Amino acid sequence: MYNPLRIPVEQLNEQEGTVEFVVSESNLFDEGTPLIRILEIAKGQTVFILERDSDFNLRFIQSNPSYETKTAKISIRDFHDAPKLFVAFTWSEKENTIYVGDYGSEFRNGKSIKDPNIKFRVGKDGAIYQIGDKGIQVGFYRVKVGEKVVLEPMAREIFDFQMEKVRILIENCKKGDFLFESTLAQQIIVMLTTAFEVYARTRFVEFEKEGKVVNMEGLYERFIPKKYRKQFKGEINETTSKQGKTELEVFIERRSVNFQNWESFKDAYNKGYGLKIWEIGIPNDILVEAQKFIKWRHKIIHSKGDQTIINFEEVPPSEPIFTNKDLAEKALDVFQKVISKLHEKTSKL
Repeated sequence: MYNPLRIPVEQLNEQEGTVEFVVSESNLFDEGTPLIRILEIAKGQTVFILERDSDFNLRFIQSNPSYETKTAKISIRDFHDAPKLFVAFTWSEKENTIYVGDYGSEFRNGKSIKDPNIKFRVGKDGAIYQIGDKGIQVGFYRVKVGEKVVLEPMAREIFDFQMEKVRILIENCKKGDFLFESTLAQQIIVMLTTAFEVYARTRFVEFEKEGKVVNMEGLYERFIPKKYRKQFKGEINETTSKQGKTELEVFIERRSVNFQNWESFKDAYNKGYGLKIWEIGIPNDILVEAQKFIKWRHKIIHSKGDQTIINFEEVPPSEPIFTNKDLAEKALDVFQKVISKLHEKTSKL
């Protein structure tokens, strides 16, 4: 991190705030320096960057895993001869703004735009890493320093990348070869259910890291049989002290919760964080469909029978449901709606 302005980071409000200062003598207008980083700090997972680019724009960048990066910029070429340059930047949920002007006179401003291709993330080593850039899209990333992994995608990033891969498969699934279409649709259902499970598990741990208090006793009571609970807690505590992880991290790593089981997924969020899945705004028909696809995933993986008709046991009187491109598109829509609402809710609590 780089903080020459000596901003008290611990006092920063990630949601809204203002920083202002005056520049009197600096290398801000040095033609030989293409990029000048003025500020680079992070509060939690929110990164704040102020820099002067090669086109002599001041850029204020705010990046957080829960929303697209915001960049506000303004040209400072006209202020080359200003004895004192006033600079300020503000941020809020609605938009960010950067202000520049000759000190004591009127100033100009530039509003933020969202940039989906560039992200800044804080690694486990405390360093700030840039992911992507103008014209460069990064779908998945992992950063290692030596043998240690210091940066991995957030839950929503992992899920969105998987959804992009599913969309590509669906777009390239041409109707006509029904065996190919059915096979691909079945694999898409498996992929979507796995993406749902990975998101639910990863987000569950992220939630704690964002400052939410987890009810570990509620999780132990729900997921660990009473006769094994004392021994299990002892093993968890021993691992946390050895590996420097939280109790929840080790609990989840031990696969104590099967997030591909709907009841376990639902109870984990309820017992752990008091979040009731059926009360967060997901339409009931979507919840029902999500549970069907999870059940069908298990049939595809474990059944010895062919799953071209996924509800064969219910036919008749039910109408047959074929594993085809239309069903794959429906599954994609269902899981996106579930995760979108769940992420929205967990991001605001």
